[in-house]
Amino acid sequence: MYTPAPRVTVLMPCRNAHRAFFKAAVNSVLCQTTRLWKLIVIADDGDIEEARETLKTLRYSTEINISFVKNDSHFITSKLNSGMRHADTPYVCSLHCDDLLDREAIEVINRYIQEHPYVDSFHTSRLYIDERGYPLSTVYKARDSFNLADFKDYCPVRQLHCWKVESALAIGGMDESLGPHGADDYDFPWCMAEAGFSFKAVAECLYYIRDHREHYRLTTHVPLRTQIEELRKIWRKHGMTEKEIEYQINVRTNGYLRQALYVDEEDKKRKDREGYDIRQGWREKYR
Repeated sequence: MYTPAPRVTVLMPCRNAHRAFFKAAVNSVLCQTTRLWKLIVIADDGDIEEARETLKTLRYSTEINISFVKNDSHFITSKLNSGMRHADTPYVCSLHCDDLLDREAIEVINRYIQEHPYVDSFHTSRLYIDERGYPLSTVYKARDSFNLADFKDYCPVRQLHCWKVESALAIGGMDESLGPHGADDYDFPWCMAEAGFSFKAVAECLYYIRDHREHYRLTTHVPLRTQIEELRKIWRKHGMTEKEIEYQINVRTNGYLRQALYVDEEDKKRKDREGYDIRQGWREKYR
């Protein structure tokens, strides 16, 4: 009996992964309503061994294609590029090791790929959840249309990102010169859009973003000054003026960047000495 080959590989970059969150993330892939997927976990040696031990606690068929790629970089861009180059499916999607896929995510994405084979990148609706997996928000709908100018104010395409590997590699993949904020889910789709690649919104909510404080999370644990400097690099790269950049910094530092728990490394050291409770950090008010 003919069995179609998977079209999508789930790329899961890991660094100091929270065991329970990682286990839930992997389980959200294992529990998909279709078996037509592959999973690549990208991490350094220590995290790969931790991931293997965690997988032993899950019930899954040894026939399911789960593989591991070693990458010692601290940056998610390098890990995702490694995953892309090891994938043998035409499309990949990224799943952070503390987030979740909806059970029908791959089935729905496969359907969209079949119906729209010439689309280079798909983006879906999303939902925010807390540490225990309970909803913090209503569904944020994927945008049906946008233009390049929209990227100056915000990223119009959000998780779940699923893109054609051939198209991504044609622009050199993700920019590994960029650091821990905005490189994978802001700069990369912006580069894809600038290169003229096509996007398609997926109406279904297929991705759950975990807003947590008790373990490392990029948006909260990367110092504010670092996040701002990384955004400056992205905006300058895409030709924004210094006036436009300063305006955006002001908007964002009064908005979602208030989630940052530390101003800089010295502030982090001081708060650690004083026993600062990171669970008390500012939380975004979701709609």
